[in-house]
Amino acid sequence: MAGGSRFADWSCCLHLLLLLLLGVGIRGYEVTKARIEVFYPKGFEVSIPDEEGISLFAFHGKLNEEMEGLEAGTWARDIVKAKNGRWTFRDRTTALKPGDTLYYWTYVIYNGLGYREDDGSYVVNAYSGNNTSANTPRPPVVPVVTTPWSPPADPDIDIRVGCTTPQTEVNGAPTRCAGQLVFVDEFNAAKLDPGKWKAERRFSGQPDYEFNVYVDDAPDTLCLTNGHVALSTNTMRKHFHKGSDASLDLGDKCTGVANTHDCVRNGRTMNDGLPPMVTAQFSSKDFSFKYGRVEVRAKMPRAQWVTPQIWLQPKHHRYGVDDYRSGQLRIAYTRPNGANLDLYAAAVLFADEPLRSVKNCLKPGTGDSSEDWSDSFHNYTLEWTPRELRWLVDGKEWCVQGSDKGAFSETTAAGKRLPQAQKLEEGSGLAPFDQEFYLTFGLSVGGFNEYQHVVKPWNERAPQAQKAFWKDVKKNRDHWLDEGHMKIDYVKVYSL
Repeated sequence: MAGGSRFADWSCCLHLLLLLLLGVGIRGYEVTKARIEVFYPKGFEVSIPDEEGISLFAFHGKLNEEMEGLEAGTWARDIVKAKNGRWTFRDRTTALKPGDTLYYWTYVIYNGLGYREDDGSYVVNAYSGNNTSANTPRPPVVPVVTTPWSPPADPDIDIRVGCTTPQTEVNGAPTRCAGQLVFVDEFNAAKLDPGKWKAERRFSGQPDYEFNVYVDDAPDTLCLTNGHVALSTNTMRKHFHKGSDASLDLGDKCTGVANTHDCVRNGRTMNDGLPPMVTAQFSSKDFSFKYGRVEVRAKMPRAQWVTPQIWLQPKHHRYGVDDYRSGQLRIAYTRPNGANLDLYAAAVLFADEPLRSVKNCLKPGTGDSSEDWSDSFHNYTLEWTPRELRWLVDGKEWCVQGSDKGAFSETTAAGKRLPQAQKLEEGSGLAPFDQEFYLTFGLSVGGFNEYQHVVKPWNERAPQAQKAFWKDVKKNRDHWLDEGHMKIDYVKVYSL
């Protein structure tokens, strides 16, 4: 790995690495001391046990030569997937002798933040497998015919080779290399990982005022099963045993503003009563990023007026708090269209039409089984760079929005200009999508703004819109509820 050019290639990546390590938290988690095993006649392993919250393990080491600070070393590998309960780096070719010293440091991404074990060293005095001393003569090796070894499906990454400067930032710090897996959840546990997700418990509110309450403790609206997270719709009467004219206090665990309509409502004092529906929503508010590739494998709902939420939402509202002035990125959502299901993606810049949907994309439903977004899982991807937003489904590009055709601040529709246009001009051409966003998944029902200019059973300006919605839906309630499900297999975020 010697050579001035190779060192120059690494120096930029090392600089970003230092910024990351200095910028992340160091409290509340300690990297487990690595277990090192040396094999005869060659090879060694360095590993730590798997635990919820870990998304990457990196090993940097040199043989018989101390590390100079946080240099890359002879070995510099990112391990992106745990196997057999451990995060493991393995060298299969190096022969370590008695008395050799392995100097190293390790790095772990835990709940989106980076942590190190520094100044590690290991002196070889025994080989693993049979507790034999390294000084004990070994019996001759008898050749054995075996199946040729092939690389694993998720190989480790040598960050010194092909490491390009990343554009992605995570929680305010630069990532180490492009192509790095910086967040993943495959939903294999019995419940949502609290280190990654925060489930909402609140009434819906501005700007869309959906006809539902979000709850965080209800297996009838959110559960993990068979490696999927399943979200469902339910009724207020079934879940809370309350009618529209009752009162409901969501208690101390309410995630909205306490003592407001976010948390407490009395249906008798409101023209529209309590929302008729109960659903779920959860977000990665402790993990946010700017630019990257997001992949979500999901199965969509089919019920009319149920909107699947696979969103990116702004961590900081630099360009305004209300009406999506700081943007919302919709990786995918669906709407029934007769017997078919249409697929949408969107860069939302404002809550009200016609500006709301000016940066939408539509893939009309065809009825083809390969594009039935509800009957089977599909891969929904957003690639987000400083100049472009690119959407793919099952690996095929189908929507592109970007600043090459003009800054988003210049957006107009029907002669109307974005009210935050002047503020957006303070950012890049992609503003408001030049800030950190976090992940949100959920289901919403009906509401204002979401279905503007669509023929529907309620009038958004009427004082009893929710009641009009429910009067229409409850005629076919059980079938409608059966179709109001969404399942998510996994979510992965990669640096670009």
